[in-house]
Amino acid sequence: MKTVDARTGWTWVTRGFALFRQRPTELVSLFFLWMMLTQLLKFIPVAGQFLSLFLFPLFSVGLMQACLLVENEQKITPNLLFIGFKSHNKVTLLGSGAIRILAILIASLLSDALADGEVEAFVKILQNAGPVDTNALQEALPFKAILFFVLIYLPFAMSFWYSVPLIVWQRMPLMKSMFYSFFAVLHSWKAFIVYVLGLYGVIILVSPFAIIFAQINIYVAALMLAALSFLVFVVAFCSSYPTYTDIFGKPDEEAQSAA
Repeated sequence: MKTVDARTGWTWVTRGFALFRQRPTELVSLFFLWMMLTQLLKFIPVAGQFLSLFLFPLFSVGLMQACLLVENEQKITPNLLFIGFKSHNKVTLLGSGAIRILAILIASLLSDALADGEVEAFVKILQNAGPVDTNALQEALPFKAILFFVLIYLPFAMSFWYSVPLIVWQRMPLMKSMFYSFFAVLHSWKAFIVYVLGLYGVIILVSPFAIIFAQINIYVAALMLAALSFLVFVVAFCSSYPTYTDIFGKPDEEAQSAA
């Protein structure tokens, strides 16, 4: 495990773009398939909202493997998305999914309690019959609850960042992978701050395109904004791959086949 400097954070963003440019059509198709499956899962009553989170580690194995194959100049196929379901580590990966759900529930409950029920008050306004008072809605926005949620969930997010690739490529147990992930992010925190700011910078750069299209047609603008947001998301995921290889190294051939 290495520690990298702040400048590396920006190179992660640029290398994500470089990976995307090598196989844009194949990567977009793979991510679109994953997004569609995730949306379909949400149609399942009650459990659907949790299933997408529970299965995310399994799907992310295929998405990470896609980035590795692009770097190796190999072909990507749609069935790559499901290799996590065939992995020897699938039980551990499902455990990671369960902990993600638990972490979100803990952060949500604690943040609402610390914010004196802001979220509950906001939901009540949304559920009121009749037209929504815009001023009341703005005043009720749960800013404090959102801040508390971010602060509470941040350590969990740090523990999850490298957890899946460490489970699959380094064959670590779940808790060990979360431990190493947390301290890997902590030791290179400056690089991660630059990395996050860089991704936000990309979002800000593409935002004016939506305003331009809004002058033509609001529906066209909404469609273009959704498409641009999706492309930025794909690039952001591609950029997460070099964050792993810079700190833990590229997976060896044995680890690649184990995935």
